Amino acid sequence: MAKVPNIFFEPLGDTYVAEFYRDVNFGASPYLYAGRFQGPGDIYRTLLLFDLSSPRLSSNLIPPGATINEAFLRLTIYLNNIPLGTTIFLNAYQLLSPWSENTVTWNTQPNFNALTPVYSAPVSSGFGTIEFNLTNLVRGWFEGGAVNVGVLITGDEVNNRLVGFFSEQFPNTNLWPRLYVNWT
Repeated sequence: MAKVPNIFFEPLGDTYVAEFYRDVNFGASPYLYAGRFQGPGDIYRTLLLFDLSSPRLSSNLIPPGATINEAFLRLTIYLNNIPLGTTIFLNAYQLLSPWSENTVTWNTQPNFNALTPVYSAPVSSGFGTIEFNLTNLVRGWFEGGAVNVGVLITGDEVNNRLVGFFSEQFPNTNLWPRLYVNWT
């Protein structure tokens, strides 16, 4: 039996947008955020883009004709404002229009289908990592059935429960967002 390759991709772009700072770009931030911070009008959303044809820290590529068995996004939590005993869902959405890490703002954030998350991950108080099963979306990107312009992560946008993650600008590369892909 052949061993299933497991490679990871680091973001080609990652940033967040903030409703309170509608025209500010945060592409150079070492952190990413999702959720509401201090009341109405203070919502944060994370944007991530992965290029499946060019992993940064791997010489492996997924060969044409391969089958994507599993794909998941892993984010490392550095800030968690979820009250003890409470669980919320972080939602991953397929982005529908292109964006640029160094120019996107709340006012220019890309379109996404807000009614249908690709995956909803439960998260409660505490730290560690959170994973989003993006298998179907990554399969679509790889096979050409979906345009790869990235994924958007939202949190609780009704209550003050902001969650923060490390971005690819953080000095420790082991804490960066990673898209893990198993293929045969």
